[in-house]
Amino acid sequence: MGNTNVIKATKAAIKECPREIFNFYLVACVCIWSFSGVAKGFDEGNIASIVVMPSFKKRFGLDHLSEKDYANTKGWIVAIATAGAVFGCLSCIYMTQRLGRKFTFQILTLFYIAGVLGQTFSGGNLAALYASRVITGMGIGATTVIPSVYIAEIAPQSIRGLLTVQYACCQQLGVVFGFFINYGVTKSFAGTQKQWMLPTALQLVPAVIWLVGCTLTPETPRFLLAQNKRTEALSTLVKFRRLPEDHPYVRTEFANMEHQLNLELEVKSGSSFFDLVKETFGNVENRRRFFLMFFCHIFGQWSGANGITQYSPTILGYLGISNTETSFLATGIYAIVKFVSVLLFSLFMIDFIGRRRSLMTGISLQIFTLAYIGAYLGATNGRMAIVAIYFHAIAWSIGWFSIPYLVSAEIFPLRIRSLNVAVGMAVHWANYFGCSRAMPSLLVGTDRYGAFVFFCSVCVVSLVYVFFAMPETAGRSLESMDKMFEQPWYKVHKIAYPKVEDLKQELRTEKEIELDEEKAEESAAGRAKHVE
Repeated sequence: MGNTNVIKATKAAIKECPREIFNFYLVACVCIWSFSGVAKGFDEGNIASIVVMPSFKKRFGLDHLSEKDYANTKGWIVAIATAGAVFGCLSCIYMTQRLGRKFTFQILTLFYIAGVLGQTFSGGNLAALYASRVITGMGIGATTVIPSVYIAEIAPQSIRGLLTVQYACCQQLGVVFGFFINYGVTKSFAGTQKQWMLPTALQLVPAVIWLVGCTLTPETPRFLLAQNKRTEALSTLVKFRRLPEDHPYVRTEFANMEHQLNLELEVKSGSSFFDLVKETFGNVENRRRFFLMFFCHIFGQWSGANGITQYSPTILGYLGISNTETSFLATGIYAIVKFVSVLLFSLFMIDFIGRRRSLMTGISLQIFTLAYIGAYLGATNGRMAIVAIYFHAIAWSIGWFSIPYLVSAEIFPLRIRSLNVAVGMAVHWANYFGCSRAMPSLLVGTDRYGAFVFFCSVCVVSLVYVFFAMPETAGRSLESMDKMFEQPWYKVHKIAYPKVEDLKQELRTEKEIELDEEKAEESAAGRAKHVE
């Protein structure tokens, strides 16, 4: 970001805020909602481990299949949950606007719990297992959408990024849970049905914790305001900030919230779904925005990181770790590497070096590690390839892990942002499904090393694309963002980094706040009359 030090600016903003807003109640609510992130990671870690267990394969009749048929069935078992996640994400678009963030999340958490129970007691029936994993996936899809929205809407602006990223860290914490619980269960119940049933059932524990926990948390002030519940919204904001409602900080934040809501109502007034689709694809600048988001999600999924995570026990077996217990321990360490690297990078580096540099650095490291693993598998097996797997996890954390989400949220105008972000998540899960489903067959059909050559090739193409087309989006004003997309994608690199005048100016005068409050009161009164 040029000479702009975002970390320094963030520290200054935090110092200027009242200390009361950094309180236990806010942190507790963030922790409860962030904890739901373990659902996605827990499922990845658990299913990756149980599909290679002899007891699981015997129970579901997979032990007599050929290597090709087993790879095909294994691909369906692992990937089908991600297909359910597509529907879970899309259902959130309507439900969160009508029912609220909290109630929608509770409903879809119950879907997740029902799916976990179905998997646990599927009794060797593959059809029941598939159906249960689709239902589980619907709940997982919801956990990738609603918690981030909730946290962003309750967090103070000065630490919004810091609090929101805790959800992403919990996703990786879930992978740690999945692998290490399987490691412990394998040691205690080797060769029995409990070996796969118990770790599957234990996914209920975090689900019950966040379900009960979110019941004790309030709805977001922003949603309450959108429902014309101004008094309740202000009361909830006061509860989160631990400041009186006449405090300048609360007055400023609430006025900004009302101003933003009124702006959204104004820009979306009279627009149908098809109007917004037409505006996305009929306008060349918006079309360029869409394809940037689209390719980010595609490259992010087909760079191979999630596929490697979901089949890590299998891959580590190819690299010489054949013992089941040792394999689970190695995959647990792999999960810890991903969790720690995501946590450290998200907290301390991404704002410092920027989105564009982060992504290019991460992709470059992915190319090196994937090429090394592919070459090793093509020639012989070796321990250094295992080390390369761990470095690949770090590379993914630096690059494709979070950048597609950030770019999707930052590049679109307000009028079409919600629609395109929802479509982006559907694209994310659809490609996640494709990569998960293809991975075992790809490993078998390309003599194992070919899968890594393929992922390496995707990363090379993505690096070229990112160099030319990826702008630095952090902190940019809407005007400077518009100017970038007036350029063809292959010319964006010439103006990729913002100048000082391109950065957002968030400061507002007291007079502007008072005027916004008056307008908000008039608008709220008008909406109330309309409802009556």
